[in-house]
Amino acid sequence: MKSSTLGFWLSIGIIVGLLWACDGNNKSKKESNETIPQKASSISAADSSLLHFWDKFDMNDSTQVKNPDKGEQQLADFLGLLSKTPDSATRDKAVDLMLDKAKSNRTSFDHFVKLYERYLYDGNSPMRNDILYESVLRYMIKTDLLSDLEKEAYRPVYKLVLRNKVGQPAEDFSYELANGSKQKLSEVKAKFTLLIFYDPDCSHCKETIHQLRDTPQLVQAFSELQLQIVAIDPWGDRSKWKNYMSEMSEKWINGFDSDSKILSFNLYDLKASPTIYLLDENKNVLLKDTYLQQVIQFFVQPN
Repeated sequence: MKSSTLGFWLSIGIIVGLLWACDGNNKSKKESNETIPQKASSISAADSSLLHFWDKFDMNDSTQVKNPDKGEQQLADFLGLLSKTPDSATRDKAVDLMLDKAKSNRTSFDHFVKLYERYLYDGNSPMRNDILYESVLRYMIKTDLLSDLEKEAYRPVYKLVLRNKVGQPAEDFSYELANGSKQKLSEVKAKFTLLIFYDPDCSHCKETIHQLRDTPQLVQAFSELQLQIVAIDPWGDRSKWKNYMSEMSEKWINGFDSDSKILSFNLYDLKASPTIYLLDENKNVLLKDTYLQQVIQFFVQPN
């Protein structure tokens, strides 16, 4: 597995600053009523802008398409707007319109499909986003441009991104503990569970684990929030797992997938190490395939 080389550590000073969010001023009933049609109009304009985003882009101009300052930048801006669109049907429609236009030039189509994968699905991309990639995968599976054989390559990935979605129960699995006993994820009793899949050979995993283990403010905050950390080695090398135990806090649950079921049955999409999930008390997913920075922000941001 490749480990991410991107730095996403948020300093404690910045974290504390996030706590001091200002409440908006109360508005009068008259002002509130007056803003309602403006808000609706704004949302409509945003959707319209998204659906017509590619209208003036020439997909048959291969030079423009492959120019990073043109085609790739256009896609990055499109994804930024797409990520702010909460409605899945609108996201699907916007992606459909874009790729339908790209179909006029197979070179352009293939180029943008690769860019979508690199931006939204690559484990080392800071923009990776399964929710947005769903729209791309749905298109690839249904388009008449691809053969049935070509479509088959996208179906397993589509199944993976649909698993462990935010709001859904996390896939349950058993793991071995240091004393040889077995436990299930569903048996962990905690208000929150930070689930980390790590590779003992991954330097970024070690960095993340040390940040969690050695930062006093985080240790205290997580303790007060009744958060349990469950670190799982799914790669199947027992000797490496045992040799790595000294890196872990004794207060954590350090597990080993001795049956290799996580990888064999694709229970989780482990395209990068570490892969982090935040779960609630009922083991429903709160954050999927996230970064430590986003976990911290989840706890410090006011409700």
